[in-house]
Amino acid sequence: MKSWAGLLRILGCVELLLGAAIFACVCAYIHKDNEWYNMFGYSQPGGAYGGGYGSYGGYGGGYGNANYTGPKTPFILVVAGLAWIVTVIMLVLGMTMYYRTILLDSNWWPLTEFFINLALALLFLAAGCVYVNDTIRGGLCYYQYFNNGINGAFCRTEAGQTAAIIFLFFTMIVYLVGAIVCLKLWRHEAARRLRELILYPSLHSNRLLMVQGSRWQSPLVKGHIPAGHAPKPVIMPDYIAKYPAIRTDEQRDQYKAVFNDQYSEYKELHVEVQAILKKFDEMDVMMQNLPQNPTSHMERDRINKILQEYQRKKMDPSFLEKKERCEYLKNKLSHIKQRIHEYDKVMGWNDGYG
Repeated sequence: MKSWAGLLRILGCVELLLGAAIFACVCAYIHKDNEWYNMFGYSQPGGAYGGGYGSYGGYGGGYGNANYTGPKTPFILVVAGLAWIVTVIMLVLGMTMYYRTILLDSNWWPLTEFFINLALALLFLAAGCVYVNDTIRGGLCYYQYFNNGINGAFCRTEAGQTAAIIFLFFTMIVYLVGAIVCLKLWRHEAARRLRELILYPSLHSNRLLMVQGSRWQSPLVKGHIPAGHAPKPVIMPDYIAKYPAIRTDEQRDQYKAVFNDQYSEYKELHVEVQAILKKFDEMDVMMQNLPQNPTSHMERDRINKILQEYQRKKMDPSFLEKKERCEYLKNKLSHIKQRIHEYDKVMGWNDGYG
């Protein structure tokens, strides 16, 4: 677990599994609802039985007070289905780059996720209460004159119904935990933005300039090139031109030799860079545990020194050079492998590069 956002994704998967289990358990006993409506229709059973059993006048009156008009299974299914769809949307959205770069950087999205999770938790609470009320038929099962004979089958709670009740209330708890995690995420992102503001005050001013500058429309957008405009050159990696499409078997062997030669260098660099990045991840966790609101000036200076030292290590020229070289080799080897794959596809080869 590396972040609160990752915990939200795990909770989302758990919520989907529970939602599917609820749907399956509830649907398994829809036939009991059909039997109920076939026997009593959509009116209170008390009225029908009151006329049929005149000797049980007290029973008929008590029956009417129960005020139960039939199972509310459609409500439970709608809640489970709606929550499932919303959770799928949020889970897929949470795996996108837009979520990590835009939504998490905003003040409103974590709070929006909090309210969504809270609303779904309340819906499952209502669905759980309604389903419990259905299992006791709105209190009718507490009357001995109803809970016997044929009617007694309606008061029998099956194992699947018990499981559905447990899943409904457990899902409510999971969504409440998700709401709490959203609040933690909100505080975590606010603290991160504050640290960035302390370390990089110019970054905040640049964002303000970008927002203000977005109101100005470039002359290029208006349909003409202004005088003195120099277009920015497009930088193309050297390996694009150096390794064009393969035409001969000899050229393929040359590409393969280059790939095998530089792959070992890339592998060593990759292992080294990943080890350093892992240490940075551990340091990130340590940075998150630093006090957000230092009580003294000395404590604030100490935290600032720690943050500056941390940023200095991340911006170490030697590390950045290795990281850049590793990325370059990765793209270059991917390009060469793609060229070999294209040639093999045409020639019908299969040498492990497909």
